[in-house]
Amino acid sequence: MKNLLVFTISILIGYSTYAQPELGECDQEVEEIAASQLPKALKNWKAKNYRETERYLKKAVSLDPEYADALYLLGDFYIKQRQIDKAEPLWLKLLEVCPNYKAEVKYFVGVILMENGKRPEAIEMFESFLSDPERDRGYDKEVKSALKEAQLMDELLSNPVAFNPTVVQRISTQEDEYLASISPDQQKMFFTRKTKKVNRMDGPAAKVRMVEEFCMAERNGTNGDFEIGAAMPPPFNTSFNEGGPSISADNSEIYFTVCQDLKGYINCDVYFSERDGYGGWTTPKSVGDHINNRDSWESQPTVSANGDVLFFTSNREGGLGGLDLYYCTRKVGEGWSAPKNVGAPVNTRKNEKTPFLHSDSKTLYFSSDGLEGMGAFDIYYSKASNDSLWDEPMNIGYPINTKEDDLGLFVSLDGQTGYFASTKYRAQGGWDVFEFSLPEKARPEEVSLITGTLVDEYDEPIKDATVEVKNLKTKEITKVRVDEQTGTYARVVSAKPDQDVIITVKKKGAAFSSKYVSSKELKGSQVVDAPLVVATLEIGKEYKLNDINFESNSYELDVAAESVIDEFIIFLKDNPELKADIQGHTDNVGNPSANQTLSHNRSKTVYDYVLNHGIDASRVSFHGYGETRPIAPNNTEEGRAKNRRTVFVITSK
Repeated sequence: MKNLLVFTISILIGYSTYAQPELGECDQEVEEIAASQLPKALKNWKAKNYRETERYLKKAVSLDPEYADALYLLGDFYIKQRQIDKAEPLWLKLLEVCPNYKAEVKYFVGVILMENGKRPEAIEMFESFLSDPERDRGYDKEVKSALKEAQLMDELLSNPVAFNPTVVQRISTQEDEYLASISPDQQKMFFTRKTKKVNRMDGPAAKVRMVEEFCMAERNGTNGDFEIGAAMPPPFNTSFNEGGPSISADNSEIYFTVCQDLKGYINCDVYFSERDGYGGWTTPKSVGDHINNRDSWESQPTVSANGDVLFFTSNREGGLGGLDLYYCTRKVGEGWSAPKNVGAPVNTRKNEKTPFLHSDSKTLYFSSDGLEGMGAFDIYYSKASNDSLWDEPMNIGYPINTKEDDLGLFVSLDGQTGYFASTKYRAQGGWDVFEFSLPEKARPEEVSLITGTLVDEYDEPIKDATVEVKNLKTKEITKVRVDEQTGTYARVVSAKPDQDVIITVKKKGAAFSSKYVSSKELKGSQVVDAPLVVATLEIGKEYKLNDINFESNSYELDVAAESVIDEFIIFLKDNPELKADIQGHTDNVGNPSANQTLSHNRSKTVYDYVLNHGIDASRVSFHGYGETRPIAPNNTEEGRAKNRRTVFVITSK
């Protein structure tokens, strides 16, 4: 609203200050002595004798407090002298005496009332202007926008959200901490810390310098709190001014802002670094000249948890306003697509910045001073309609948003907690990082992070495999990148009811390997660990079919088992030369003969299912071995669990 007030004043003083204002109409009788003051006032106004102008207008009002022309002119004079508060009572009186004096007065008074916190009165003024048939319709767009903002602000202030920010201990110190973000697995927080440094090489007269350091803090495994954190090691904090990081879910890529002085011009660009084979980070590189422009400002990156979409802020040419939000998608192979403007309704004619894309990849949080709100920059969120369209942004609410700038929100994986950096809520001193319970309406979709490492039968990482995650309800299949150095993978998936998933490894010459994860398990845990063994295919070797579990004394397949066998059938179809024997095994609990029969029936059930779904009988066989072939001691529950298994053995390839 401050911007609208400035705009309104600019309209009122758009003409030369001494130009005679156009008077309105009011059917009233005026004392002659009062009316005689106006020609004198206007004569002095034109001559730029403002002291005398004010004196004659004030005298006219004092002689006749309901003199409409005098009330209007004195109010207009004060506006042009930028003495807004003095104009308000004069024009309010004018509208009381002569409601239809001049429609534009209602608009101008409404803006002033809004700025002074008198929202109901301002709303009444804006509505009255828009219903006036004599109004100048050239103002309609501004008034409608002002009315919408006033109504929203009234709604926000009348319906405050719960907000009790608490400082994030240890990370927040006596120094300044800001530009923070959290890794999707919630185990690392990245931030900038401004500290005092002394270069001891300069000797006893060394000067104290303020240095911004790119830092990281990890959670304490005992109590879940963050440690104090420390500056990131090289290649960070060496020669660049770095900050505002965002990291992928597998912790293999980090994106951040690098600002450099280009002969007096501070240019900011988006850079990234990757995990190397030794647990460190590669030298930061630009995301590409097609994204980073020399004559524009690109910063504040936020990468999707799954590493396939990158958002950032830029003031490049061709946008909708000052700062806009842009996005790129990862290309097949390597690199990013050309940037695209996020567009309306997210971007406006003014400024949008500090984007944060939640791990659900469907909820975008950002700040804007171009959308209706509390004033200055407010925090908003928008939900994705599809990959490139976003719903109407929603204000996150008061008192999270205030009349001051509110920026830099990021949200936990479970959507319960919001984080931000601020100087408003003095805690340890200066800038600190705070957390609060995010309002229900502003929370993202429920998601969970599935992560794991691919290893061979000797527990060595597998680096050249592909992981597929299939949503068993929607049948959507997503290919997941496997880190080339560590063999780790990570994927954020929906935690909605009935959204079970199955994870399958694809690798030429490797045995079938999969993992079933139920929606119940996803909902019950933010991070699900799903390591997978990827063994080399060998004739005569046993390979376990994970997650084929039977009820006691039962050989009926459940949903999980059928889902695993479905993937096993795809594996057989993809490898038409393979032949396999499906085998059932039990522990030694119970009657050996009964165990033999049970294992036979279970292996036959799997065999029948495979045949009924398109695999020729010449390629598969089945056997039940009961308790005769244990792979672990039966004297512990852990050992017995390993012995209760359904496996396949390659008989020909």
